[in-house]
Order: sequence, then C-alpha cells, then structure tokens
Amino acid sequence: MNPDAQPSFRSPPGPGGLPAPGSAFGARETLVGGLPWAARPAARPLQATHDAGADVVSWAQRARARIERWVRESPPFTVSLAAHAVLLLILALWMVRDTREKKLRLELVFASPEILEAPNTGQDEVEVKVEEPEPEPEIAKTEEPVVEEPVAAPPAAEPEVNDATGAEAAEQPPIVGMLLDGRQEGRREALLAAFGGSDATEAAVARALGWLAKQQDKQDGQWSLQGPYRDGGSLENRLAATAMALLAFQGAGNTPTVGHHQQVVARAWKGLLARQLPDGSFDVTPLPNHHSLYSHAQATIAVCELYGMTRDPAFRKPAERAVAYAVAAQGPNGGWRYGPGQQGDMSVTGWYLMALKSAEMAGLDVPTVVLANLHKFVETVAVDDGARYGYRYEPPTLPADPDLGAPKGKHLPGPITAAVSAEGLLARQYLGWPRHDRRLVAGVELLLAPPLFDLANEKDVYAWYYVTQVVHHLGGEPWTRWNDRMKEALPAAQVAGGGEAGSWDPALDKWGPWGGRLFMTCFCTYMLEVYYRHLPLYDAVE
Repeated sequence: MNPDAQPSFRSPPGPGGLPAPGSAFGARETLVGGLPWAARPAARPLQATHDAGADVVSWAQRARARIERWVRESPPFTVSLAAHAVLLLILALWMVRDTREKKLRLELVFASPEILEAPNTGQDEVEVKVEEPEPEPEIAKTEEPVVEEPVAAPPAAEPEVNDATGAEAAEQPPIVGMLLDGRQEGRREALLAAFGGSDATEAAVARALGWLAKQQDKQDGQWSLQGPYRDGGSLENRLAATAMALLAFQGAGNTPTVGHHQQVVARAWKGLLARQLPDGSFDVTPLPNHHSLYSHAQATIAVCELYGMTRDPAFRKPAERAVAYAVAAQGPNGGWRYGPGQQGDMSVTGWYLMALKSAEMAGLDVPTVVLANLHKFVETVAVDDGARYGYRYEPPTLPADPDLGAPKGKHLPGPITAAVSAEGLLARQYLGWPRHDRRLVAGVELLLAPPLFDLANEKDVYAWYYVTQVVHHLGGEPWTRWNDRMKEALPAAQVAGGGEAGSWDPALDKWGPWGGRLFMTCFCTYMLEVYYRHLPLYDAVE
C-alpha cells in the first residue's frame, strides 16, 4: 500500500467535531472490488493487517506534524481560544454524563407533637410514585350575555309577592348569625350613615347612656325601676331594670372589656350572673308573679348578646342555661305568658322570640320544635290573613260574630293593638316571611297609617320599639318614612338639662306609670341604636 496515496473520498466529521476515518486529516478508504474500506470483509490476510497498522501509524504521524505546524504558525490568541474551547467541551461532556435521575421522596408523619420534636433519623421514608394527572373534563362553554354598558350592574328583579301560607314560609327562616356584627367599632359609623342615622341620634344615645350610668347601684351593679331618679315606675323589678339597661349599653357596642362604659357593664354582669339559679332562671324575688317570665326573657336576650359579642367562654354556660329554661317554660299553645307552662300571649311571646333568636345570633342551639311551636302560636293570633295580630287567643264561648269580622267558626283574638301587631309581624320576619310578602307589606302600612310619633298626645314607646324593628328590617320607602320622623322627634324630646338630662320623661306614655323613666329611656335608646343594633334581616351589609 502506498502511504502517500490520496483518499478516494472524504467522510463527514464524527461526534463532537473530532476527525472521523476518511476525514480531511488523511485517513483513506481504498476501494477493493468497488467497495470502500469500511465495506471490506472482516477476514483479511496478515499482510493486509500489517499494511493497515502501518497506515494508522503514518496517519497519526502526519496528523501530529500538521497540529505542531499549526500551533507554531498560529497567533497565540487562536491557540488559547482553541484550548479553552476543548476544555469547555470536555467539561460539558462530564456534566452531562454525571446527571442522575432524582426520585421524589415524601415523608409521611402520623405522630404526636412529642414525636415530631424528636430528631429525624431519615428512616421510615416512603417512596411515592408520582403519576401523570388525569386531564380535567372539558366544561361546556356558555355565551356571556350581551350588555349595553359593561360596567353597569344587571337590572334588579321585580319584587315578587309571596302568596305562601305562614306554615310554608316558616320552613325557611333567615340566617341570623351575623346580626350582632354591626355593633363593632368602625362598623357602627358606617351603618349609621347607611341607614339614615345622624350625629344628632348618636349624641342622644351618648347622653342616654351617660344618664343610665349615673343610676347604677355601685354596690351590686344593678338598676332600679323606681329610683334614685324622678318619675320611677309603680312596681319594683331590679332584674328587668338591669337587663333593660344592659341591652342599651350592649346595643352601642359596650362589653365588660370594650367600650366607653365597659366598667359599668362589667359591674352589672358580676351582679346579674350572681342571681342566676342552677335551673338557668334568674332570682326575681320579691316580684309579682306576672313579672317572672318577662324578666327572664329580657335577661336571656342580654346574656346571649354578651356571649355573641365577646365569645368569652365564661358567658357561654350562663347563656345556655338561660335558653334551656326558656325552652322548658314554653306553654302548650307554643307561646309564653306569666309563668312556665301557661298558655302564651303575644306580648310575652315577643320577648321570647327575641331571646331564642339572640341565642341563634350567638351561635347557640335552639331546638327546631320550639320555633315550630312558636310559629303555630303566632298563627292562632293572626288576623286579616296575618296583617294584624291579637294579644291572645281563647276558644270561643259563643258563635262567631260576623259584625266583628271574625271568620265563620273562628274566634277573633284580641285585643288587637299596634304593639302586639308589630310583635307578630316581627315574629313573621324572623320565622321566614320574605320581604315582599303581601301580608307583611299590608301589615306595615297599617302600622304606619296613624300619625307618626305624635309626641303631643299619648305616646307608646313599647309599640314604637317593635314598629322600628319591623320597618328597619323591611327597609325601602316605609323605613325612610318612619325614620325621617323618628330621628327628629326622639332627640328633640330628650331631657336637655337638669339632673335628668339624657333621659326621656314618661309622662303621657301608655306604659309610663308602670315602667317609669328608666323604662322610657331604655326603649328610646334602643330605637336610636337601630341603625347598628341588629343588621337588617333582608340586606347583605358589608
């Protein structure tokens, strides 16, 4: 073989750009029988093998000579660049070769806190095989409605008149768990503006609470219906007086730890909880019998509100015991009256409605059957298809008188007053009647028909208190009509000077001779706190 013979053809570079056999560096592929070197048979004569070895040595010598000549003749920069390129290539190949597949390892721990704090030994590791997630099912696309103004809100639906019976409506009572949240600092101011309150109404509330704080007995933290102020009530009831005063303070956000009057509230609760008996009732002695359940309902509202506002475990058990006693005292007709187990009347039942709903506002359990029986009682005193309500239903002793408007075979409950009608409508709202129920709307119009807040003649703060709640929950034009008069009349009637400044005079009030000045002042305060005392049932308030 001739080592200086030129190759018959050239091959492309090998992997990494290194010269392949038959490349430009001089490896040749001699044609034998028309085939290139690579296609020769494996078995070759010894001389052919010797010639091949000589060819390889000759090729290597020529390659080294060419490289040395290239290095001598090339500029230093080119040599340095080539050397670095070779080093980078070798480093890249080493890193690719050293890359290893890493497996995902998760540690599953089911242990107590003591075990979790122990040092991890690395044992008990569980190797988890990660599978490819399944593709999510495709959701059918719906076309977006086209609106003329993209930023405009959708049109409000026309209010529907609900013709459902009271029993059907009562199956879906509203959720009341958030109704106490408006009393928090910061929210009161927002709600005051949203629902039509004013600086004048808030100033009146502040003066009223200041007057009430001065009347507290500093020894036991209680209040009295008869003094030490002027124009006290005809009967003493320190339990009711204390509960009513606490409702006024708590309505403005005061608790034993929060608010301007927190010390007053803390002192009152220390004394009031000391009067709770093991059965959950509150010691009312010495009191007339007909005061007993009235007073317990008011105290139950107050303690449930307190727990709902504070979530303090110290008040949960007293609230639960008070609610349990209220449940046990329900009468056979579904209402409450003067003593446990008596046939109920709408006046006392209205207070127990709010006691049970205050328990729900605080997150406490109220048996469903109790509210169902309460609804049945309300049905018995409904008049005019539920637009009005009577005080009490008694089975007829004489045939129904058509001249009295009594349906055939049904006795007309009575007496029908603004106070018990408003209590009945409030019960309907809490038991499930929707805002636009025609019976509710008709009943509110009947309540608003007389002159609003006619302070020059006989007053009835007890009725006004319930009307205020019903219309506030209803909202809309009826609330605006009522509130525009109330927020002007009540602050204007508040005593402005003297020792009774901040209170309201019970003169000419329907219940003034019995409840006295503290009773009058508490109910007027509740009405002026209505903007935040309970969030409206039918509105989503942020």
